[in-house]
Amino acid sequence: MGSRDTKEAEGERKIRKRPAFSLPNKGKVKRYLLTCAQNNTKLHDQLWSNLSRFAAHIDAPLFVATFTYSKATLGSKGAKRKTAKEQDNDREWWDERINDHILDESVELAPGLVWCGELQILPTAVNPISGMESYTGRSSSIIPHTKFAVHCVPSPKHAGTKFIYTTGTVTLRNYIQKKAGQKASFHHGYGALIVEVDSDGNWFVRQLNADSEGTFYDFDTQIKDGKVTFGLMPEAIVWGDLHECELETEMRALCWGEGGILDTLRPKRQVVHDLLDFHSQKYHDRDDPWKMFEKYLAKELNVRTEIRHSKNLLKMMSRKWCETVIVHSNHDEMFTRWLKDGDFRADPRNTKFFLQANLAAYRWMSHRPRQSFHPLEWACGLSEGWRIKFLRQDEPYIVCPDAHGGVELGMHGHKGANGGKGSLRTFARTGRKSIIGHSHTAGHIEGAMQVGVMAKLDHGYNIGMSSWSQTNALVYPNGKRTLFTIWNGKWRA
Repeated sequence: MGSRDTKEAEGERKIRKRPAFSLPNKGKVKRYLLTCAQNNTKLHDQLWSNLSRFAAHIDAPLFVATFTYSKATLGSKGAKRKTAKEQDNDREWWDERINDHILDESVELAPGLVWCGELQILPTAVNPISGMESYTGRSSSIIPHTKFAVHCVPSPKHAGTKFIYTTGTVTLRNYIQKKAGQKASFHHGYGALIVEVDSDGNWFVRQLNADSEGTFYDFDTQIKDGKVTFGLMPEAIVWGDLHECELETEMRALCWGEGGILDTLRPKRQVVHDLLDFHSQKYHDRDDPWKMFEKYLAKELNVRTEIRHSKNLLKMMSRKWCETVIVHSNHDEMFTRWLKDGDFRADPRNTKFFLQANLAAYRWMSHRPRQSFHPLEWACGLSEGWRIKFLRQDEPYIVCPDAHGGVELGMHGHKGANGGKGSLRTFARTGRKSIIGHSHTAGHIEGAMQVGVMAKLDHGYNIGMSSWSQTNALVYPNGKRTLFTIWNGKWRA
């Protein structure tokens, strides 16, 4: 066998050991910006300038993974008539500005978080995360790819959900003009990821999704035309499902206490899913005598009391400068179902309230037939001065309407098409940008984004491995969105 054949037959016996970056010193924070670049394609100049400026401002290295996308097999001969470009040169090249930023290898950025810079996934991949769920073992992973995506992998409960993120890109759209390339061009995402790591090894990841002008936001910070501006109000924050009676005191303080997340970011509106858990009379439990006896002993069967606690939470959340929007959700809907199906004669604890609510419903229907009765709104009894809006079923709530049609925030996610069950992928197919809740599992597929849950991560019925996380979403003034996760009592490093 010749030397050439011997070289081609060489392989590796073991997986290469992955290097790891050191943690910051006590009380300090390390930050990284991560993105990718395509061969034989120009950078988005303004985006590159903004990322470079932001990296310098936060003292973070800017890492770029390179990938190749060969157009040689088709090139201009395969392009649609009058859309052909000049043939790419035979040699591969990348913009020289990224030379000092290339990181085409696997690195552990923090305990349990891996940068997979070695990966080469075609930019035309419909689901770049598919098949990569176990690629880094139990560690969460960041995959360089032109499409923004987030996926949560079910993990042993209380061990922390495994996340997989993709990065977006700094290079311009440059695809073969056939179906796969044309779809990829539509979902081409300009931007990067920011990773923050504290001295205890906690890490936080957010997507920096830029618009076509290269402008992007991170929390209340805007990076535009090479300038960093602070104190800008996000258009909306979408909290993970609340489930008030399962919401811990520490989470309430972190989010809505003085100086908490809401007061720090000061969004124009906050969107709430599953305000009510309806633990008191949840229909899942009514046929379980043991569960009902446990609730009886714990004095947890009073519907009026549970709703009063939800009302108090709304008061705690409320701010004059921020509208609070309650999305029609399946757990809030359980209250309505109980009013229609419950038997007040067998439930003396709730008889009076049950009859009062039903009487209010019939009176409403008699005098306001064009607007459906909202039992939870009636029961909370809050005046308009609180700036709280209860959405009806299928009532739209769109923000940033001038940004390519806006972002729909009025859908909970439990109902999909034609009354069937909803899923994140179902909402992604609609072509409408949206943020939903319901599954307690965060995710991002094309135009659809899903938040997690704000309440504790074990509700008793999510038995076995779990993909739940305390993940929320932000909508920025330019219509771009991001997810951010609360971990170990912190929402950023």
